[in-house]
Amino acid sequence: MFAFAFIVALLAGFKEQEARGAHSLAASFQPMFEVLEAPSIEPMLEALDQARLSGSFVFSGHCDLSACAPHADFPPFRALTGPQGSTIQVLREILADAPATQVTQDAGGTVRMNETGVQTDLLNVKISHVPFDGYRQGVYTANGALRIILQTPEVLAFMKTHEIRGPFGPFDNCSGSGEPVPGHAGAWPPESPHIEGSLDNVTLSEALDYVLKTFPGIWIYESCPPSEKKHRVVYLRFLALHRMVGRAFVVAS
Repeated sequence: MFAFAFIVALLAGFKEQEARGAHSLAASFQPMFEVLEAPSIEPMLEALDQARLSGSFVFSGHCDLSACAPHADFPPFRALTGPQGSTIQVLREILADAPATQVTQDAGGTVRMNETGVQTDLLNVKISHVPFDGYRQGVYTANGALRIILQTPEVLAFMKTHEIRGPFGPFDNCSGSGEPVPGHAGAWPPESPHIEGSLDNVTLSEALDYVLKTFPGIWIYESCPPSEKKHRVVYLRFLALHRMVGRAFVVAS
């Protein structure tokens, strides 16, 4: 996959011993690296990772799905300077140039970064049954789990009724509805983190939080208002920080 090849190429200049270590580590993580995402979000993920916390990030943007290679249109991030305080303080500093974004931590410890005024009706859709048990090996990637969640009947019906476009949605001409979940091309080691069974009677946002318990990181929800000729677009994705040979990479896990 692209991200795997990119990482191997990036590490190729390291000394031979490190390169051998990079190869073995990268091989073990290969199915997990679906695509490298914007490195600008790395300080945010670093802050969460250091505190062993996960979170969600809700914001507005422009959501370009035209090239079948969607990516998040993040708000401006400020570079960290000087001594750093708590995780919440660090995240507030990173988002200081996006004043409409509030950073809080809920009772369960999950960090919430929410831009005020963003339309989040899709996150409140109630799902009766999420069939993670529909795959023999279980679900071994966060975005594999996301695809299952977004293809539940309630979510698809809501997106169709409200003419919402997004990856894996009813108006998605790129992902398809019958493709295997990413990361299921080969056998996974039985000790690898994975989700089995099913989840019942949850909202979409609760289902996303459930995935974070197995795959720490953040889920992002970018809401993009419709233009005159386009549907409203919502972009959802899990992002995480993965470390190899002393380097950190932002990946869609």
